[in-house]
Amino acid sequence: MKLGNQEQKSILRKEVLQKRNSLSDSQITRRSKLIQEKLIGSAEFIESKSIGVYLPIGSEVQTDYIIRNALESDKIVMLPRVIINELHFFIVEKHDYDHDSFDVNKFGIKEPKKTNMKLDFIDLLIVPGIVFDSHGYRIGYGYGYYDKFMAQKNFSRSIGLAYDFQVMKNPIPKFEFDKKIDILITDDRIQVFDTF
Repeated sequence: MKLGNQEQKSILRKEVLQKRNSLSDSQITRRSKLIQEKLIGSAEFIESKSIGVYLPIGSEVQTDYIIRNALESDKIVMLPRVIINELHFFIVEKHDYDHDSFDVNKFGIKEPKKTNMKLDFIDLLIVPGIVFDSHGYRIGYGYGYYDKFMAQKNFSRSIGLAYDFQVMKNPIPKFEFDKKIDILITDDRIQVFDTF
């Protein structure tokens, strides 16, 4: 019996998440540092005036070095908040970030306060994920927040961050609403997709 796309996605998500969650704290820190350094050295990051970036949960690639570098470089840093099943990015100032001035949502994820300012456009969107493929598609937790946000095209470029084992050689199952990222950065590679 052939599995449908949703079932295939669920199996891949579970397998890769299990592997990602088996990383030690020191492995996460070391590999995340490599990935963040590659991103910070990229032309896309250097040239951007504003970045939308996630706060990691669990074993996701860490982003603290990216956020601190962006704040120290006087870039506008925006973090996501879910409002009625949609992702919105709010500006976070250095003071708020340093003092952990966030709300916590129903999933236990830190979010910027609703009173923070928003921008209509983001130069560089940094995207998390559980599974990626060599064509620019990704599988997240299954809520579609990033795909819905990316469909609005309120950003110039998108970069996914992952550990190299999260990248599948074969195309992952996808639906018409799944959106591609422009670039993927792992601890072993930088891959640019045909989205430019």
